[in-house]
Amino acid sequence: MEDNIDEKRNEMIAELKATLEELENGEELSSFVGGHGLMSRVFEFKWNETALEIDFRLPYALILKDEEAQNEDDAEIGAAIRMAILLLTVEGMKEERLEGLRLSVWADGTGVGYAIRDGEGNLVDSDNDWSGLVHRLEEALPEGEETMSVIWP
Repeated sequence: MEDNIDEKRNEMIAELKATLEELENGEELSSFVGGHGLMSRVFEFKWNETALEIDFRLPYALILKDEEAQNEDDAEIGAAIRMAILLLTVEGMKEERLEGLRLSVWADGTGVGYAIRDGEGNLVDSDNDWSGLVHRLEEALPEGEETMSVIWP
């Protein structure tokens, strides 16, 4: 069962990397796009495991927005994709010191945030900024492991 989850996680990381490449090349996203119409399209990514929940829903390719605003939306989506890749990577390398914790990470059109809870559901840490979380995740990676910068515009 664990191998199946690892395989699914690795497939998702590969799909996220391909989506990030599309975004960075200015191409239309082929995955993770929801909504319809001129002003309701969104980048959507959800992941739910025992210890990790990701819920991203960010504006994407809203026709009535000016180019600058669309570029800002794309930059936020890029940061969210990088965060998802980092989260899935760290989850796949889970160390004993992370056991028993549940991490929830979210992003939407109004902002970002995270919450870490212990096994009893008590809040260990939370913030409406990802910088503290990124630092925690980078510390969880083994030394020499490749990291990906998550830059929130």
